[in-house]
Amino acid sequence: MTKIKYLLFLFLCAAIFACNKKDILVPEPKIDFNTAAVKLMDSIRPDLYGTWQMQEMKVVLSPPSTAEIGIHKDTVLKNIATLSINQIDYDTNELYRRRNDVTGTLTFGNKTYPVGFTMNASANRIYHKTGPQVFGLFEYRFSDESHVTEKEEMYLIYLTLIGENFEMQLSDDGRLMQWKGLNGAIKGIRLVKK
Repeated sequence: MTKIKYLLFLFLCAAIFACNKKDILVPEPKIDFNTAAVKLMDSIRPDLYGTWQMQEMKVVLSPPSTAEIGIHKDTVLKNIATLSINQIDYDTNELYRRRNDVTGTLTFGNKTYPVGFTMNASANRIYHKTGPQVFGLFEYRFSDESHVTEKEEMYLIYLTLIGENFEMQLSDDGRLMQWKGLNGAIKGIRLVKK
């Protein structure tokens, strides 16, 4: 019995010493999502302010909504609207430190509408350093509940620009932003800072 224990002890020692240090798995440091999200928001916030031309919008056929506005095949719309971002709330509420509330205006034709979205940090970007930086639901922000909806507003709703979730990626130089639609007819929007 002692001989078996001795052989087992020698075998375990040999196995331990035979392991190369490179083979030992070291756990990745744990990432605090909230802290990383605040850091991400802090890094992109300054570049969001300003006026953005929706230079190119890729729209796929998505009945019945696109049919309501006369789009019957996949289409690319050029310079359809201008987004002006003039306020980003990030410090009045602890929630907004990691989910910045963005507000501004959308100019479509000769009409201007209040719009906004709450930016949420992308978990893939935080944990895996891939994919878009943030996502958010783009929506109208009318303050008056008795607002009467105009035909141009309905066009943007049927187009699925309004009321749609988008993944958002800002270029390193802050001059280009790409939005990817997640649910509606818009598959992508290229926004260029004016």
